[in-house]
Amino acid sequence: MVRKMGQILALSLLVLTLISTFCLAAGKVMDEDFACKGVMLGDRESALQEKWGEPLYDKLVIKQGVKLKTYVYKDNSEASVSLRTGKVVDFTVDMEKYTARNNVRKGATKFWLEKVYGKQQRQFIEGNYYLIYSRENYPHQHLLLKVDGDDGHLLDIWITNLPLDETERAAMAEEGDPLLLEGDGEDDHGVMGIDLSNLPQDEDVRLEGLGR
Repeated sequence: MVRKMGQILALSLLVLTLISTFCLAAGKVMDEDFACKGVMLGDRESALQEKWGEPLYDKLVIKQGVKLKTYVYKDNSEASVSLRTGKVVDFTVDMEKYTARNNVRKGATKFWLEKVYGKQQRQFIEGNYYLIYSRENYPHQHLLLKVDGDDGHLLDIWITNLPLDETERAAMAEEGDPLLLEGDGEDDHGVMGIDLSNLPQDEDVRLEGLGR
């Protein structure tokens, strides 16, 4: 009887271990993953100024076919505001200094990225691999993780509300997204040339704005 109870206990512990292992690997993106240093995509420019302070300088750019005012800070991070909406739409960071949720930083392993954000098929873009996540209920807000092609460790992070390709740009325009306006990006020389919806895993494609 004691032996049988011991076997049942051992089996129960094994089941609990398997469940814990499954849960450990089943990460999911959260709203805070689409924010940077306390500022969320979609926040007003005033929120950026309040929380990030005075930038070193600013510049006018066209990125992903959208006209932006980009603020550059002393820690090499950048935040871009749409000239049309006055809202924050893009973050780039210096991975030597930046730490995201759950201690995600440069060099984070594939296992840790999956634990925090969930599994995602990597996509081969301009000679680099990326994991691309979208925010729930905000399909045009994206978290892009640039990862090593061999072991999948983290190299870089890009957080953006900009259209990633012509298909997404067309969808945003059809939805009446105020971020886009007819004529925006006319001088951008066709920077968006791919459709990620059917992107093969190992096909080399171009996507403006990913290179750092």
